[in-house]
Amino acid sequence: MADLNDPARLAELHGAMLRTEADALLDACVGRAAKLARAPIAFVSLVVRHIQLLRAHHGLPLELAVSCATSRSNSFCQLVVRDDVPLVVEDALRDHRVPKDLVESYGIRAYAGVPVRVHGHAIGSLCALDVVPRRFEPRVIQGLEQLALDVAVRLSELVERDAPLGSADLQERLVRIEQATRVLERALMALAPVIAAAQNAAGLRPHAPQVDAMHATPSALVTLASLRAAVGCWRDMGSVADELCDEAAAVASSAPAASGLVTAARTLARSMAEVGPLVRLAEGVLEGTLEETAAERGRSLVLRGAIDAHEAACAAVSEIRAGALRARGATSSGATL
Repeated sequence: MADLNDPARLAELHGAMLRTEADALLDACVGRAAKLARAPIAFVSLVVRHIQLLRAHHGLPLELAVSCATSRSNSFCQLVVRDDVPLVVEDALRDHRVPKDLVESYGIRAYAGVPVRVHGHAIGSLCALDVVPRRFEPRVIQGLEQLALDVAVRLSELVERDAPLGSADLQERLVRIEQATRVLERALMALAPVIAAAQNAAGLRPHAPQVDAMHATPSALVTLASLRAAVGCWRDMGSVADELCDEAAAVASSAPAASGLVTAARTLARSMAEVGPLVRLAEGVLEGTLEETAAERGRSLVLRGAIDAHEAACAAVSEIRAGALRARGATSSGATL
């Protein structure tokens, strides 16, 4: 039985692997999985610290397709990753192993999922789901396992494709890292009240004032204007964080003692991925693509870990900047890193 929070497993979740833009090869894999299983829903999940990120999907309800995530604790895929073996559920209502949130919210009744492994670690699952109780034949599980190999290869390719190319002066890279962390800190500050308001609205902080983060008035804790600003900040953070991860990797390759920058940068990327579902749901309501009822169902599945993820991102940014400052001091004085 694997530890879902094993740092070595989580370290494999980084870079383009965690992004939500569509990828033709991953989309083809989930489409083939749905066809193979004759199931209306299929997806590739990446099991992070608080959420399962739906990296590619077919047939999802609208709010899940927008958020691209559910809470890890609500997921069936966490069991696939924990046990590192296929999981077959013929009737989720009667199966004591699985959480019931997805059953109650979306009528999920049957599930077949297999591990997706990168460098020997189960990072997620390729699965097919149905809304009626049913069996999955052995050939379906075997087919999903073969497709999961293709998924793992593609995820690794996406990360390698974004690896930094060439080299630049170490001091210049360290300066860029410091500048990026200051941009990210400002963006994280803009996100903080929006995340807190959404948590309050969901009743997750019973002693805090109740605020509807999606329909807040100017007199409320968070206004619609600040919500739009927070969504924009989060969008901008993505490219900055990607560049920061590349710079950290390049610095570490030139100065092995600065390898902690890579670990902190990957922590930042995972934390941003876990805040992302809440932001995408907010954006869906602002743009009118999601009704409040649908958004609320989605929020209920991803909110609980948002504050922890935001705090982890803030800590990672501070750690990255501190490491860059130390490295700059060492290289300026001619010390060996």
